[in-house]
Amino acid sequence: MKYVLLAILCGLVFLVCFLIDTLVKRLRPKTELEKGKLVVRLPRRSAIFGVLLLFFPLVVVLFFMPEGGSVIISVGCAVSAVLGIVLLVSYFSFAIWYDDETFLYKSFRHKKTLYRYSQIKGQRSLLTRGGVNSILFVADDEINLYSAMQGLGPFLSKAFYKWCQCKSIEPSSVENNPSMLTWFPDPDKQA
Repeated sequence: MKYVLLAILCGLVFLVCFLIDTLVKRLRPKTELEKGKLVVRLPRRSAIFGVLLLFFPLVVVLFFMPEGGSVIISVGCAVSAVLGIVLLVSYFSFAIWYDDETFLYKSFRHKKTLYRYSQIKGQRSLLTRGGVNSILFVADDEINLYSAMQGLGPFLSKAFYKWCQCKSIEPSSVENNPSMLTWFPDPDKQA
């Protein structure tokens, strides 16, 4: 009986997620750029782990919590729920939509801003244990990029070739390393 209720609860969780996603898509107005298919997003596993960490405490409390309760289990459930919320908020708040002329950047701490490829000033990349981290310097902003992001390679490639076209630069004359997600020169070395 416990497992049947657990299966029903899991089905309800996925139904609620689907309904919320559908509602958010319908309520939030989108620009033409956002309606396009060319987008960079955080890894999908962030959203999956966020949902699991958010509903894990519910399952523990409903099915496995001792009758008297437990402070350690309650604190663990609260921490798990907070981490799940943080992962989901960060996943749904970050995106870069792009086309042939511009790209639109949005994150949790940064409002939606439309940039032209000609506004790119440079890039720095760093190899870490988790992969390649890169900072794209655009106008007066810094956009943090990670190798695990969905659609990052095609975006950087398109941005590089459009940047070269805008600046009248031969792409082969710029030193880059696509495997390290380094397409643009370091802004300090350009002076």
